[in-house]
Amino acid sequence: MNIISIKKSFFVLIIILINFLILEIICLFVIKKIEPRYLNKFNLELNSERIKKDLIGEINSKKIPYLRDKNQYSGSSYINLEKERDFIFNEIKNFSNNNRLNILIQGDSLGESMNMINIYNKYTNLLNNKNIGVINSAVSSYAIIPHYYQLDVLLNQFNLKPNVQIIIYDQTDIGDDLYRYNIFLDVEHYEKYKLYDSKLMNSFSKKNFNSIKIVLLAKNYFLREKNRFKYTNFETFKKILRRIYLKNFKNLPVALEPLVYGINIDEREKLIKLLSNYIDLAFSNNDLQNLYFVVQPTIKHVEKIYVMDNRNILFSAIKNHKFKDKIKVISFFDKEKSFYSFREGDIFSHPTNDYYLNKFWPKIFSEVLPEELK
Repeated sequence: MNIISIKKSFFVLIIILINFLILEIICLFVIKKIEPRYLNKFNLELNSERIKKDLIGEINSKKIPYLRDKNQYSGSSYINLEKERDFIFNEIKNFSNNNRLNILIQGDSLGESMNMINIYNKYTNLLNNKNIGVINSAVSSYAIIPHYYQLDVLLNQFNLKPNVQIIIYDQTDIGDDLYRYNIFLDVEHYEKYKLYDSKLMNSFSKKNFNSIKIVLLAKNYFLREKNRFKYTNFETFKKILRRIYLKNFKNLPVALEPLVYGINIDEREKLIKLLSNYIDLAFSNNDLQNLYFVVQPTIKHVEKIYVMDNRNILFSAIKNHKFKDKIKVISFFDKEKSFYSFREGDIFSHPTNDYYLNKFWPKIFSEVLPEELK
């Protein structure tokens, strides 16, 4: 009887161990799948932190999510950034009070394309004998909220006083401002979010069984998202399930979600308010003569698949603004399909280098500087 009991117990133990090992392998697979994205985000923020604190101070550092990625500026496709300040902004042509015009560029990866080697060289040469300064402060994945706080730093801390300002208003800015950067609008909100974001990152590095890591990751992710949106537990659970479904079964990143499903009235009003605040801040600089918004479609706008784009929100913000006569929109919509050139397989529809070089930037500068670049 004792021998039979021992055999049964041993058999049960073996089954438990096998199941545990299977669980550990599954959890390890899940961790390895999601870890790179979080580590890339963590490393970018970590690399930015010291420069932010040294150059813009601790308070303003909390309002700016991250700076340019040093791995991107290796000298292969993009220029080398020589100074720490270049990770906030770089001069294509020197800003000076003696210049006829000083131009500031803000944007996301579309704006950063100005720092691609061949494009950078083209415009440094074109502007070489012109009495015009140009600064590029574009940072990949920025939207209106980080643009606003970045502009505040550029105007009031670095004392930049552009006469002309160009901002690339990307289609992904809608989703990014609503679902990603909303935490930066309130310091207390940011601190709570950042607490759980740090705990989430630490969950990867703790020495634990993979199954325990998954539990910690799920817990901290849930609490982070709950604090991001200030939702109830049930609302947070629904939001996370929806995001998992859209990301994994529809291949739809959160930044593109509004373009597919639209937004509600409250969200629309929030976005208009963000743009209005940005315009107010831009024209707090008394030297500013004109503000240019640049709008570029995605491939699914060109193919008439997406239900919305950012133009209606932008025009609504401009329409009743007191500086509307000084605001211009440079639109790349409504061209023939053959006009566009997108990177193959890129869900975010980044244009090709050739498009940037021969269509995107030439059109922008032809409208901003029609006489100087003839």
